[in-house]
Amino acid sequence: MKRFIISLVMISSVILLFHACAKKNISGDAGNLVLGSYVTLDSTINGILDVGNSASTVSIMIGKYVGNPVATINIYVATGKNSEDTTGWKFIKSVAYSNGEVLSVSTAELAKALGANPAPGNKYILQNQVVTTDGRKFSTYNTPDTYNSFPAYHMGLTWYATAVCSFTGHMAGDYYLTKDVWNDYGATPSNPVLVPKAVVDGPGANQISIWVYPGAPAGGVETAPMIVDVNPATGSATIEKSDIGNYGSASSETIVTGTGFVFDCVGVIDLTITFNYGGSIYANQEMLLQKNP
Repeated sequence: MKRFIISLVMISSVILLFHACAKKNISGDAGNLVLGSYVTLDSTINGILDVGNSASTVSIMIGKYVGNPVATINIYVATGKNSEDTTGWKFIKSVAYSNGEVLSVSTAELAKALGANPAPGNKYILQNQVVTTDGRKFSTYNTPDTYNSFPAYHMGLTWYATAVCSFTGHMAGDYYLTKDVWNDYGATPSNPVLVPKAVVDGPGANQISIWVYPGAPAGGVETAPMIVDVNPATGSATIEKSDIGNYGSASSETIVTGTGFVFDCVGVIDLTITFNYGGSIYANQEMLLQKNP
């Protein structure tokens, strides 16, 4: 009986499906489609923006267009939580299209569009709006995500600017720990913890030594600093493999590696650390330090 009822339901569903299809156009019918357009991405030239230099630029090279001929490209910076919501886009500039054209945005241009200076540590989303020769406009807003995210299409509609500042080497001092995923201090943005002499310059050029972990509140014993190499042009940072101490026993010996940024101009250090704690690996442990003025 149960099988008979299920069969009736299935037959009814099929009838309703055919009835519905007969009453409206099929969305995949080529006759209902309008030819759009997009530009392809040839290469990313630079994605790092030095906020201390108004002439610093991020840039990409675009390739051929696909679809209707392209006249110009409008470049915007997306603000708000939804990067595809055009109501949050701020216009930067318009560029005439050509195959092989280099699109660039400077610190000054981004600041003008935002109405404020770009902040180090922020990753800004840039959106290209393609304007065809017949005046129509196409962007991620009206291009399906399935196309925009599929690598085979090489779409050049979205690109990025990571705001950084150059490294001078004067980072020594006391710091507030504002993010402590490793949780030795229980620090949070709303409950920062002051760590005296957390950072020392050196031991070498373009290096800093960090004395934060293993943290004393968690029973940690620091035997050596975390050594961080810093790219002086961009502030990008790499933690050298460092044996930094333990938590009271040899079985809790702690070794660290990781990457991140040192934002010299605002006194911020943002590192994502991998801890080898007694032979067990704990990745993606973010530490955020803010220099005490």
